[in-house]
Amino acid sequence: MRELNIEQEEIISVPDIEAAECGEILSQYDIEPHEYEPVVNALRRNQHWLDFMMKLELGPEKPEPMRALQSALTIAISYIAGGLVPLAPYMVIPLAEEAVVASVIITIVALLIFGFVKGYFTGNNPFKNAIQTAFIGSMASAAAYCIAKVFRA
Repeated sequence: MRELNIEQEEIISVPDIEAAECGEILSQYDIEPHEYEPVVNALRRNQHWLDFMMKLELGPEKPEPMRALQSALTIAISYIAGGLVPLAPYMVIPLAEEAVVASVIITIVALLIFGFVKGYFTGNNPFKNAIQTAFIGSMASAAAYCIAKVFRA
């Protein structure tokens, strides 16, 4: 949504530059200026100009063929690492009662750190993201715990 706000602000504050960018986008499709200028002018008067710019200027790029393997490995490693965070205390603490407390604390701290880093790199409020991530993760864990208790034989 941040990109949407930026694009909307640019359309309002520097419409001629945005129109030029629109023309550049269309010229990449071998459309001549005399052909795309009426389209750009029509878009400038239209409420869909923002949608057009978002899709073509900031839209998704074609994926690289080798990217799928890299993405799959990244996701797999992330799941393993993320799963080890709450399980690690059980591997080193012999008493389950102590391990569960350590697991909860370590997991909440990890969620706070992850949320903060995510917020920092996405340009959002890192502290707000940290709290949101920890809250959502805690609620998901609590729900899973309750479901396991309900269906426990």
